[in-house]
Amino acid sequence: MRRSRELLFNDDTLRLELLLTPLNRLDVSIERSYFNEAIRIAREDLKRLRIRQLEPYFYLSTGYGTVAGTTSIALGFYDCNELLRGLNYEIRGFRYSHEDIVNLVRHELGHAFAYAYKLYTRKDFRRIFQVKGNYFHTYPLTDRYLQRVNPWSRDYVNPSGDHYAQKHPDEDFAETFTVLMQPDYDWEYEYRNYPGALKKLRFVKSLVEELGNAPPLIDQKPYEFEPLSEFKITLARFFKLRSTRAYRRRATGYIDPDLLDLFWQPKPILRGNRRRERDFVHADNFIRKHKREVVTQVSRWTGVSDVVVKDLLDKCSARSHALDLWVRKDKRESKLVEFTSFVSYRCALYALNESYLDGS
Repeated sequence: MRRSRELLFNDDTLRLELLLTPLNRLDVSIERSYFNEAIRIAREDLKRLRIRQLEPYFYLSTGYGTVAGTTSIALGFYDCNELLRGLNYEIRGFRYSHEDIVNLVRHELGHAFAYAYKLYTRKDFRRIFQVKGNYFHTYPLTDRYLQRVNPWSRDYVNPSGDHYAQKHPDEDFAETFTVLMQPDYDWEYEYRNYPGALKKLRFVKSLVEELGNAPPLIDQKPYEFEPLSEFKITLARFFKLRSTRAYRRRATGYIDPDLLDLFWQPKPILRGNRRRERDFVHADNFIRKHKREVVTQVSRWTGVSDVVVKDLLDKCSARSHALDLWVRKDKRESKLVEFTSFVSYRCALYALNESYLDGS
């Protein structure tokens, strides 16, 4: 990678920018992540088990889970790319492997299967999984379990090694379903000395055979509870990071403060208020529209090559989009002068010491 681009788009800079980006402005998607492959694998598992009527809906949120009573499944955004995964591990201390992610999807499909067929209303299900009271209202609101974990219990499967099946009957079923979904896994042999767990596995297998081709008892219309698009807090705040100072020291291409001075960042507005669209234009669109003339002028004034200017403009455009920055339409001409001056100054620094930042 050329020097100019490395300075602006190196991992240290990208990590800081991610931390200071609102969650709803993160450039992440299921399609451009390992989730896409994990979902494909899990769907193949459903086909192998001849579960044909279950139609789960996946979306990004702040964690993993299946919306109670639906087949809508939330996936943790922090596993969307390697930079996010690395930050999550560095700050919160955990990182799921690709195999873990596949099993997490399988686990959530277990919840979706249980909800789709309202298994919690069946007497045999409630007896075998020891359901007492309301299936949903008895679920612990925190990470605590309903009962003290017994690591020597032979009544539960334990595919993840964390005894999660002992948290609640809902998790007991989902973990049992996860074991059943794993291809080429001889669970009859592996759990031969665990009579309680084996009984549950056989029961879930019989449920799958009974209901796999039956229409679900609920409407499988997609429903998003707390989707990522609703979260305006920054990643640093979500991670409960007290300070980004250490990340700032390493970032060689951090220009957010300059862009926030140059452009307008709106306060929250009422839904349906179209005043912003009428009086303002997106700063990233503004930058792209004037890219050619800015590159020509700045390159001539500072003596740097076109690519040095283009790399900086690419950074400005990307961060303006992530920060949701705007330009007043009636100030476009003066703003273009300000922006060109800013780019010229940064490129002049690069011409002097091959750095866009002061004192770098």
